[in-house]
Amino acid sequence: MLAGCANKAALSTQSYADQQDNLHLHVERMIRQMFDTAGRIHPGSPLAIGTILPAQLEGGKSLPEHRALSLQIQESLVTFATQAGLSVIEFKTLPAVHIESGRDLMLSRDVEALSEQVDLQYFLTGTYSQQQHSLMVNLRLIELPAKRVVAAATDYLPNDVAWPQGKVVNRNNLIYRGQY
Repeated sequence: MLAGCANKAALSTQSYADQQDNLHLHVERMIRQMFDTAGRIHPGSPLAIGTILPAQLEGGKSLPEHRALSLQIQESLVTFATQAGLSVIEFKTLPAVHIESGRDLMLSRDVEALSEQVDLQYFLTGTYSQQQHSLMVNLRLIELPAKRVVAAATDYLPNDVAWPQGKVVNRNNLIYRGQY
């Protein structure tokens, strides 16, 4: 019985890892497309990577289940840009480590706690839009202070790239019902 449970746990872990790899691989394909068309970017030039945000949806609100996906795309972009040897600046870094009950914090989205100025040469950002069977993701690399787009990429991510399709799915501690 324990062997059966262990095998089931291994299969669950494997399928979860495969889904995460798929998202990471899709993001890798997009950033390669973007850097292949970028021309000359000096690797030592400071670059920041922003959150990939939803294009404005009905009523100006984003879909709540996409917030985690949006942040994961940003994290994957940070990984690939760093691995490519670019000088990635983490602008969400606090001036010091904050130690709280049960956690240590070094990153924050509290604007009041962050540095007011960050020296950047480039900012990588983007948007995504919901399509019928996919998300269309648009990335752009902006040269500062000229605000000139020096590279861009567009690709499609399957809707279930990070979450399996199912009739009932739990995402971000919320229950979503799929189509029956």
